[in-house]
Amino acid sequence: MMTIPSVFVLCLCLGLIHLNEGQLIHKLQDKIKKVASQNLGLDVTRYDHEEMMLFPNVGFQRKEGDWRLNLHGWRFQTSKKNKFLGESSSAMAQRIARLVASTEQAVYYNDTFQRDRLKPFMVQDETHEKIHIMIGTKHNYTTKTDGEGQFRTSFIIPNEDVQELKRASKNNQIVTYKAIGDNADLWEGKIHLLERNGLSVISDIDDTIKISEVLDKVRLVANTFIHGFRVVEGMPEVYRGWQNRYNCSFHYLSAMPDQLYTITKDFIDDHKFPDGTFHMRHFRWASTSIYNFVHSVDTKMHKINHLRYFVFNSLRQLVLVGDSGERDPEIYGNVARMYPKRVRRIFIRAVKNEKDDDDRFLKAFKDVPREKWMIFRDPVRDLPKNLDAPPSAPQPTTKTPSKKPKSNPK
Repeated sequence: MMTIPSVFVLCLCLGLIHLNEGQLIHKLQDKIKKVASQNLGLDVTRYDHEEMMLFPNVGFQRKEGDWRLNLHGWRFQTSKKNKFLGESSSAMAQRIARLVASTEQAVYYNDTFQRDRLKPFMVQDETHEKIHIMIGTKHNYTTKTDGEGQFRTSFIIPNEDVQELKRASKNNQIVTYKAIGDNADLWEGKIHLLERNGLSVISDIDDTIKISEVLDKVRLVANTFIHGFRVVEGMPEVYRGWQNRYNCSFHYLSAMPDQLYTITKDFIDDHKFPDGTFHMRHFRWASTSIYNFVHSVDTKMHKINHLRYFVFNSLRQLVLVGDSGERDPEIYGNVARMYPKRVRRIFIRAVKNEKDDDDRFLKAFKDVPREKWMIFRDPVRDLPKNLDAPPSAPQPTTKTPSKKPKSNPK
């Protein structure tokens, strides 16, 4: 007669032969949990320390009238063995060294890193794990995390059901959903609803609304992992003014790791920026440093792809706000040339105090009408309250050599 372990091994070999290594490990873990729970009477869920981070995303109303609701989340596991970061001190030091520009800087900063900012980088991604999604009481779905513990999915929901969700939440612009992990742990996410027409502000974060100094390797690390986040003075007031006047939606499109989402959201709330969706990148340990991660080609494509997604899924006008520290001028200029009717305005913060007629800007915004883009330094002084009006900053002029007065012939 076969014992329980024998049956378990046989089923494992037959059912998992075609799965890759990551899937095999997770399937094995699930089988062990099931056997331990059913046959040994153990409550295995108390040994798991899995969490989920749900990023606020967008729901687009389609031309047919129904809605495409987009969801993005991250499933990960922490450890209670080490209350600091869940790893040995040597492994922690190696990972910190990868985050900064060099090992020497890691040693220099080691005692001053803020633990709450480092901790999300020291967890284990829960790959190929089933996540159950509940949207209201009528819509239940199942999705699965990828090789980085992330899930990105979308669902088509009838308009009448969305209107019912809005009434239930008493909010015309946000609906909520629930994501349930394999330990029956429940998490709540938000979806910001965008009607077909309207105005959306898509804003960078670092050096646009928050001082990060992304051009300096050492200061970027210090501003990200050590110092308190500093706001670009005047930006919260400008954004709130736009929201009050135009009822526009806000979307924070950033090159920074989504592992920093929680503290970034706290920064947005603390300084009373308008609530909005977040579109950040997941940091991979293949990146040589946080500096290279931010300035990579993948970051450029991350921003371009998200901007195109907004263009393709609605008829909304876009206001793009960024800075000169990254490739925002080139990215925004490219999008404005490709979709001139959809980009209403572009505002670039000059982090190095560049002039409006700097060659870089003239090249980046070539063939973009001059009244559409502005370089600003002081948000309150420079940025307009009326997004329909032309910028108040003087337009660059071409200097012409002065003519010498003609002398009268004798």
